[in-house]
Amino acid sequence: MAGNLQETLERISNKTELLIEKYALLMSEKKQADARIEELNALLTSRQKEIEMLKQEIEYLKIATTITPDHKDVEKSRAILSGLVREIDKCINELSE
Repeated sequence: MAGNLQETLERISNKTELLIEKYALLMSEKKQADARIEELNALLTSRQKEIEMLKQEIEYLKIATTITPDHKDVEKSRAILSGLVREIDKCINELSE
């Protein structure tokens, strides 16, 4: 009976050591996973800030393109200015005579 008890204790001791080794390995893997999670969270935060900045830049560009004149508006403005310049030249000629 003492031999049987000794064998049982030896098996329990071996299993305990195995469990301790597995626990240490799992804790090491958990620490690595936690570090990776922190790294990814930092990267995510950085990317979110970049996305917000780019969204704001897009909004500014939309406003800028809305404010800039259309090609038709530019041609119309040039035509009006050309007409005014011709009229001014005509007035200057009349005053010169």
